[in-house]
Amino acid sequence: MSRRTLTLAGNALFVFYCTAVGVYLLLRPWSSRHIGLPSSGFFRGFVSGLGLVHLVAGWSDLRVLSRALGSPPSEPG
Repeated sequence: MSRRTLTLAGNALFVFYCTAVGVYLLLRPWSSRHIGLPSSGFFRGFVSGLGLVHLVAGWSDLRVLSRALGSPPSEPG
């Protein structure tokens, strides 16, 4: 595999990770079953904020990935 392919695959996995973790952290504290989680509003908001940070990181890396996919591969050299 070429270096470009590995870089794009790594970026795609990072986008998937950030999206999955971001949605989970955003919604989990507000679900009806929060066994083991503190029920304070501050803690719930903090965890949801971490979810938003993950979603923003995934979104920004998705933009980089889409630009990389749109550009032709550079010539080695």
